[in-house]
Amino acid sequence: MKNWVFDLGAVLLEWNPPAIASTFTADTALQKKLLEEIFQHPDWLAMDRGELPETDAILRAAQRTDLNHQQVRCLFNIVRESLTVIPDTLGVLEAAKVKGLNLYCLSNMSPENYSYLKQKYLFFDYFQGIVISGLENVVKPDKQIFQILLQRFTLNPEETLFIDDRPENIRSAQQLGMSAIAFSASDDCFSKIHLYLETAGTASTIGTTALDNLS
Repeated sequence: MKNWVFDLGAVLLEWNPPAIASTFTADTALQKKLLEEIFQHPDWLAMDRGELPETDAILRAAQRTDLNHQQVRCLFNIVRESLTVIPDTLGVLEAAKVKGLNLYCLSNMSPENYSYLKQKYLFFDYFQGIVISGLENVVKPDKQIFQILLQRFTLNPEETLFIDDRPENIRSAQQLGMSAIAFSASDDCFSKIHLYLETAGTASTIGTTALDNLS
């Protein structure tokens, strides 16, 4: 597997909406409302798809939650600040770079959050290609966004490993012929990833079935 594709949220970067809500308020009823009316609301997906500017999303969220504009903007700032690096995954990314693998990023994210993060974190320079849903107007698990990645950077799916935390995204990648690891911040998952690292470039010598069992 010479091409490695990383998701961002909950893979390279922390993504924990309940923790974000609890940082914003100690009121458990309001926390529940924030989860339902902001993070789980269709508007959030519309931002990830690049169809709804963040400024408009803030105004609409304020109306749904009875918070004022400044309070919702504060919540959105907390969201950005919460997207901190997961050290073990960054270690994997750095090890893959040292090994000379081709590194790519495929993530559902609003243009605003991506712009903020790209300026904040140097690891984006490791990627030879980046596909962000908010800039493409299509989100995972739609196969179209995977095809954008494969075609834009001329990647052979059979030589490409995709790492993501969502089962539906994993299925789409596999249906297009990519190998995939369902990510979790567990020792078992990192052991699987490191086995891929050890065998990168020599997959044909250990057999497809052995690698598929890791997915």
